[in-house]
Amino acid sequence: MSSHLRKKNKIKHLSHPILISELVVRSFKDLGFELEDYEVVFHKSKPRLKVDFVLSRGNRQYAVELKSSRQMHLSFMHLFPRAILRLQAVNRVASLLSIVAVLVDRLESRDIKRLEEYMNLYAPDMGWLLLDRQRRGVFKDQEKNQYALLNEEQIEWVKNLFSDDYQFSEAQKVLLHKNAKRQNDSEYYKSSARSTSSSSSYPSSSILSSISSSSLSSSKIKLSFSDLEQWLIKVLLLSPLDIAHQFWGGPKGYAENAFQLSKLAGVSQMSANLWAQAMEYSGYLKRIGRKNMIPLRIEALIEEWIGRYRFRDNRIYPFRSMFRVSNYDAFIGELFEEIRLNSEELGEFGITAHLACKLHEVKHSSAKSIHIYCRGDIHNIARILKLVPSEEERKADLFLVEPKYPKSVFGGVLKKKELPVCDILQCYLDLYYLPDRGREQAAIVYENIISRIIRSRHESSEYAL
Repeated sequence: MSSHLRKKNKIKHLSHPILISELVVRSFKDLGFELEDYEVVFHKSKPRLKVDFVLSRGNRQYAVELKSSRQMHLSFMHLFPRAILRLQAVNRVASLLSIVAVLVDRLESRDIKRLEEYMNLYAPDMGWLLLDRQRRGVFKDQEKNQYALLNEEQIEWVKNLFSDDYQFSEAQKVLLHKNAKRQNDSEYYKSSARSTSSSSSYPSSSILSSISSSSLSSSKIKLSFSDLEQWLIKVLLLSPLDIAHQFWGGPKGYAENAFQLSKLAGVSQMSANLWAQAMEYSGYLKRIGRKNMIPLRIEALIEEWIGRYRFRDNRIYPFRSMFRVSNYDAFIGELFEEIRLNSEELGEFGITAHLACKLHEVKHSSAKSIHIYCRGDIHNIARILKLVPSEEERKADLFLVEPKYPKSVFGGVLKKKELPVCDILQCYLDLYYLPDRGREQAAIVYENIISRIIRSRHESSEYAL
């Protein structure tokens, strides 16, 4: 995520009721987006800017402003102008693409037409989503220059939303108004009123406890292994175990349910609940009422994780020492000393892969590649460490890495010999794809440390059952 975002490890309070936020996030997931964070503050802007969500799709990131209104005309008068101005400012500060999301009680074709004309006039470069409480809606994908028609999980992509007389095609009418045949207007408004009253009262605990059994949660949510999901997996597996604490610098404690996990991990209740649903659907989690959350098939979970993870998805920069390296051990010693002396100026930092294994005291291979995660001005970091760019990777003495998943990477960093070292799961993931005997070293890490953690976690889960 952009260095313009400065996130603190604390509970954030959503500006929208959880039910509304979850409806919108789920629709974005169906469209191929991943939730990176919520209630994101851009501290470098003056005055400070905040958006409701930051999403990702591929290598692109998107700032999302969510507005909800029972009366669509009020959105045009008051809500859209503010959202557009805020997103345009965020784009200038952090270069995130922009999407306006609107939740209404009932979707009307005239509102879709009106919104399209409005956005084409005032914000033609912005994407938008118009959704109702039955998860029917229209999404304008500005990058693809296409529209997605949504009906719960069903999606149809079309090039043009309206024909020349501004009427939906028959196929589009069926898709958008499929449920209209099942209920008359009065029944529809009754169901919408029930949804509105339940969300506006905002009883967080009762909403979260009923989400998994409600019709809104019947959709199949799959794990995407986004930054947030990887972070929650680490917290679930590593936080409760004493055996893991020498390899884990993240929060420590036991979470019995998604609500407690959200507090422990410093994420929203909505994010933790969506993740728990995805884990449960994938067969990696069992929830026993509200009181217990048991991890299952941890080996299979890590196997799928390693299959979805790619170290090359990070931004990797090759560097060499300003001075000729004739003695590897001496170079490492000098590097460690510079890191210790300049820890505050270096900012978020994490040694990973082979060198981290040496600090974790589980080094097996003779591989000497050095990979260090960092966040900030790469050139300033290189200057502090007395490094210069290497024109060829094979001649590099060290690789500085900007993480694709910063929350997961930096959240578990711990101190070893006064040096910031990535948690053992992160080291395992990164080693697996390194060409210099990385998979061999990863196997040693798994056999000697991760397998013990898995056994201990299964044993504590059996005790809870």
